Amino acid sequence: MLRLCLLQLLLLLTTTGGIKRLAGIPRAPLLIWRSVSTLPELLSLNGNELYESTLESLQWLSPTDLRRYNFLSPGSTYQINRRYRNNASVRRYYGYQLWKLHETRLSQPQLKRFLRHFGSELWNINQDGIDVLIEHKNVEAAKQYMAQTSFTYNIMIDDIERAIDETYTEISEADTDNTLANYSLPWLNREGSLLTWRRYHDQADMQQFMQNILENHSELTEIIQIGITRNKRPLEVLRISNGDPNNWAIFVEAGMQARDWLSPAALTYAISKLTWLWEEGLADKSMHQIDWYFLPLANPDGYQYSRLTDRLWTKNRNYDSATRCYGVNLDRNFDYSWGEAGSSSNACANLYHGEKSFSEAETRAMRNFLLGMRDYLGAYVSFGGYGQAITYPWGDDDYVTTNQRQLRKTARQAVLNFRRLNHAEYTMGTSFKQKLARGGNAADWVQHRIQPQFVYNVFLKDQGRYGYLMPPHYILESGEEAFEFLRTVAQQLARIKY
Repeated sequence: MLRLCLLQLLLLLTTTGGIKRLAGIPRAPLLIWRSVSTLPELLSLNGNELYESTLESLQWLSPTDLRRYNFLSPGSTYQINRRYRNNASVRRYYGYQLWKLHETRLSQPQLKRFLRHFGSELWNINQDGIDVLIEHKNVEAAKQYMAQTSFTYNIMIDDIERAIDETYTEISEADTDNTLANYSLPWLNREGSLLTWRRYHDQADMQQFMQNILENHSELTEIIQIGITRNKRPLEVLRISNGDPNNWAIFVEAGMQARDWLSPAALTYAISKLTWLWEEGLADKSMHQIDWYFLPLANPDGYQYSRLTDRLWTKNRNYDSATRCYGVNLDRNFDYSWGEAGSSSNACANLYHGEKSFSEAETRAMRNFLLGMRDYLGAYVSFGGYGQAITYPWGDDDYVTTNQRQLRKTARQAVLNFRRLNHAEYTMGTSFKQKLARGGNAADWVQHRIQPQFVYNVFLKDQGRYGYLMPPHYILESGEEAFEFLRTVAQQLARIKY
């Protein structure tokens, strides 16, 4: 049927002598059937070849890549929405764009005016500039405004909805030749595990992965439920230890921002690699001397909501009855400098800090668990997206911590290790200098209240090309970086007497 319909379409568009002109099409020469020159050649094509050739021939009719509408392809918009986003309430971002403004000084009046009138949300500030989400209805006006200023910009993503589709795709066998994506690595082929690191997985798949690790490494691991979310999802910490009571502890979490899918995937990769190397006797000696506590998904409700309903959702799923808005930004809900710069009192805003500090089940669970570790916690590490930066306290102001010298030294070593690993370029410094000031963040609270040797936020890839919409091709590369950072911290911590 598909073949017959395509043939009928071609007969309508073509004549024996060449191409029939269509109303409204410019009189410049057009070659509709670019891939097939003769009718016998056309008839010899199979269904898939005919479909591909027809789309290539008709591409000039639309500025959109028509191939993504191939309903037979697993990576098509149709199939993606059928599998993952089939709810009628799914939030769409057709025509939204991500711009990078080549400027970092937010105080400039023209820039402030631009962000106020045209920017739907400021995603990030990094060494390359300011990343701003532009709503489709504001795109043309934003371009006109920028043309009247001295600012320059690049359109990093010209259609957010299409970029969202990319985050649901799966790496095929044809992609396994990439040296930075070696899917034959033994820790990626765990019998019984649902995680493949070829795509981003649901929260339930990560939970099953934790159970698989527990079953296969029962002498090293245990799972500790530290709390439960509003939607009754467990907050589970995986503990890996050799049982030595003299070990330092390192607490590692990821996925506090729901739309950040890369950091949970990268951290589960690091966990899989660590446990495999540990069992094989190949792990770095310093990593054996650590009690590891992993919380791969600190915001499971928000993460799952971003999977099924709103890909750019960033908060948890608490409900504010007064405003009828959902969600609190968990990294603004801790009580150090709570409610100050970089957060919002607007319950509908992405930076909403909550009704009060520790108002959320997720942050209370982390607080209680970390306070119980205060006597032996050597390091706190938070993986997130994005920006390619290693940061440490403070994030609320430009103050100096008592341990800043060793924080800077270890961060510098990690930057060098990343460069050797895969030529990745990371910046480093205090959170205040590297990012927006953000009162109520978790790292500052840990530094203030518990004072471990090391406290870090590691913002993984990238620097704004994809932002929060990193394609799954980057999972393995980022997983290696997460593992390398943890190894670097373990080595430095091993040099400090417990």
